[in-house]
Amino acid sequence: MKIYLLRHGETDWNRDGKFAYNENLVLNETGIKQAKVASKVLENLDYDLVITSPFIRAKKTAEIANNGRKNLIIDERLRERNAGILDGQLLINVNLDGFYDYDQNLEFEGAENIQDFCKRVWDFLDEIKVKYKDKTILLVTHNIVIRAIKAYILGIPTSRNIRNYGIKNGELEEYTI
Repeated sequence: MKIYLLRHGETDWNRDGKFAYNENLVLNETGIKQAKVASKVLENLDYDLVITSPFIRAKKTAEIANNGRKNLIIDERLRERNAGILDGQLLINVNLDGFYDYDQNLEFEGAENIQDFCKRVWDFLDEIKVKYKDKTILLVTHNIVIRAIKAYILGIPTSRNIRNYGIKNGELEEYTI
C-alpha cells in the first residue's frame, strides 16, 4: 500500500513557534497557500482515498488540497498528540527532553504519553494496511502524528527519539507500507 503524508498548512501558532495541539486552530493565509500548492501537486498523483484528522486545520487542508477529487474520511486516530500543559507554549521556552523519546515515555500533565500515542497511530496503520491493502491513500494530519507514522515505517531511531521525523507545514511525502 502506498501512502502520501500531508501535514496541514500553517496556523498562526505554527508561525509563532507555539506547541499546537488545540483542535480549533485555523489555517492562516500562508497555510491556505500551502494547501493550494499541495492541490497542484496532487493533481499529478493517483490516490484512491483521503483520510484526515478531525481537527479544523487538517480538514481544511484536506478539502483544499483534494479539491473535491475524492471523498474525505475523518479518523479520530489522526488527531494531534495531546500536549497537555505544553499546548500554546512557545517551543523555545519548553524543555522537550523526553517528550519525543519512546523509551523514556515521560508523563507531561494532561498530555498523552508517547507510547500510548504511538499505539493509537500504529493501530490505525495496522487497520488500513488490511482494509486498503491495494490502495493509495492520502493522509492529512499533524506533525507529531507524522513522526509516529514515520517511526512505524522507518523504525524508531537508535536515539529512541522520533522528533527528527517531522515535516514542514504543507509538505507532502510518499511511503510504501
